[in-house]
Amino acid sequence: MIKALWLTSWYPNKLDALNGDFIQRHAKAVSMFCKVNVIHLEADRNNELPQATEITVQHYGNLTETIVLYKIINFPVFGKLFSIIRYIIIFKKQVKKYIAENGKPDIVHVHVPVKAGLIALWLKRRYNIAFVVTEHWAIYNDTAEDAYPKRNFFFKYFTEKILENAAAFLPVSKNLGEAVQQMVAPVSFNAIPNVADTNYFNNDMPFNKENVFRFVHVSTLKYQKNPEGILRAFAKFCLHFPNVQLVMVGEVPQGLLQYAGELNIPAECISFEGVQPYENVAEIVKQSHAMIMFSRFENLPCVIIEALCCGLPVISTNVGGIPELIDKSNGILVNSEDEDALFNAMLDVYQNYKNYNNAAIAEKARNDFSYTVIGEKIVNIYSEIIGNNIKRK
Repeated sequence: MIKALWLTSWYPNKLDALNGDFIQRHAKAVSMFCKVNVIHLEADRNNELPQATEITVQHYGNLTETIVLYKIINFPVFGKLFSIIRYIIIFKKQVKKYIAENGKPDIVHVHVPVKAGLIALWLKRRYNIAFVVTEHWAIYNDTAEDAYPKRNFFFKYFTEKILENAAAFLPVSKNLGEAVQQMVAPVSFNAIPNVADTNYFNNDMPFNKENVFRFVHVSTLKYQKNPEGILRAFAKFCLHFPNVQLVMVGEVPQGLLQYAGELNIPAECISFEGVQPYENVAEIVKQSHAMIMFSRFENLPCVIIEALCCGLPVISTNVGGIPELIDKSNGILVNSEDEDALFNAMLDVYQNYKNYNNAAIAEKARNDFSYTVIGEKIVNIYSEIIGNNIKRK
């Protein structure tokens, strides 16, 4: 069985339970077909740890997660340099420990090039172990506050170096791959999308969708997701169709609740559910008719994939990789910031809901985004790279 060592820049941990949870789902998918050992380092930026470092190792069948939390040492001069050096030293120590206990991995898989990709470069140079890179980040545009063009020289240099040395580049959308080619380096790519856990997100037991028509939105509810724009369009919608509801899931920013009140949205028409466990989100989505996403920029949102697996049509902005997911059979695309178009899309879905085949939407999504499908695709890429390396030797 293939041994894959995953080096992740993002991954869920006790300091941030939602940090890269989509990467963890990728790991679970791949571990259905090979051994996956994840190593992730997370800095304690809020000084929550009682000791300098805390290491947790958990096993889930073929998946082993090693999470290293460490305190930041603040230096008045060259603080960032000392921080990255410390990161590399701790990471290398964990990788050497893994090799001592398990032998060299057959392949290394980096998720988000900077900073974990620095360790992959070292492993390739020292042990001649090939690595692949999956990118998830929605920074390859000119809109985001932390957009790639605004990054410093070192970030850009190492992103390019990591991608150029990778045996395969696996962005989660075609749009992301093309953006990286334009902004970073002309590397070839094979888009492998995010996954949904269809044990939770499915259409196996559809609820009775009579009475109130329910829209659902799941996100961080931050600027990127434009929740205020959704609220304004929904407030207008409520005036015409009072027998509707909007359910918003995610940490509610200060002022958003007040803003909903200022828009005179009736209390019975809107519900803020806060942050919910993964399985609870699935239940909320399955008890809805349609999902709304009104992001200003995106990559390939897992929540859209999950909604489709539940058989929901999706109304979304035409940004990032989202057009790769949505067509006339499963939703409607609108332009970013176009609240009139969002209102009209909501009206279209509301009035023509019977024309959507929920079972067909769910089946297609399951066939495209389930753990089995995505896990097998990634492991097939591993096998090809490993086989080519053996031939060269």
